[in-house]
Amino acid sequence: MAKTLVGALALASLPCALAFLDTSPFFLFSTAKLAIDGRGAAIARATSIVDQVEETLSNCPSKTYLFVQQNGVSAADYLDGLSAPRLGHFMGGKHGDVKSTMAVSEAVGTVDWNAISTYVQAKCGAEMLQVDLSAPTVSPRSEYPPEPLIIYATLSAPLAPRAAVLDTHDYFLEKLIGDLDTQDYTVIYTTTPQTAEQIEASGGQRTYEMDHPFGEAVHMELKRDTAAHTRRDEQDEGGLFERYQYLSPGLFMGITAVIPLLIILYVGLTAITSLEVSYFAFSKEMGPSAQRKQ
Repeated sequence: MAKTLVGALALASLPCALAFLDTSPFFLFSTAKLAIDGRGAAIARATSIVDQVEETLSNCPSKTYLFVQQNGVSAADYLDGLSAPRLGHFMGGKHGDVKSTMAVSEAVGTVDWNAISTYVQAKCGAEMLQVDLSAPTVSPRSEYPPEPLIIYATLSAPLAPRAAVLDTHDYFLEKLIGDLDTQDYTVIYTTTPQTAEQIEASGGQRTYEMDHPFGEAVHMELKRDTAAHTRRDEQDEGGLFERYQYLSPGLFMGITAVIPLLIILYVGLTAITSLEVSYFAFSKEMGPSAQRKQ
């Protein structure tokens, strides 16, 4: 299971049910230690996500806030390790500077990044800077005033081929973070659901499967147990000795080993009980011969 979930959702260890066309994932990672649950949630409303993020950023934990909005994606786009490997690198704890992560695989509605940025501006006095991703270049953080800074970038909705476009956008994200030249930042990565045009371009409505959070091992055990019950039901017909096995190979080998041991025990007990010794063999001699020996 770990090999198939190489993307950001998998690295965040999220159980996801890809059953909604009007939902999209949400990611957050920061170099500060935030009071958030890194495992996130499988599904949540966009309004509740906004409230949770605002509460998390209420103490202004970072000097730089990078808002990235990826349009027209779904949680399934991030299950492939080729789509967003760099985002998965940050979310999976493989980057030494990242100390906090949060991910929601299915956000119902669109997370209002503008509401979050407005809250950060009012709470922390941050300045707003928009980046054109046609040439994603940001001046180093040292060239800006010491006040908190908000950087905003929008990524276009990918049509086909989706994996190549998402990989390019993933490279833009890494370049933006690298250009910051700082280890004090928080990235809020919001997305919007796919449009009807995107679904049609990708070959129509996809077939969704439930991804079980307990792994393939549990699935295999359940499958074997089901098969055992099926075989037992099929064997209900027939005689008693046809449905049950009374002498298994292990039991047969145990009986075979016990029989020689019982024979040896019987021979030993028989030899001991056959000994015949008179009582006078243990008595002290008191006659004339005993006096001559003295």
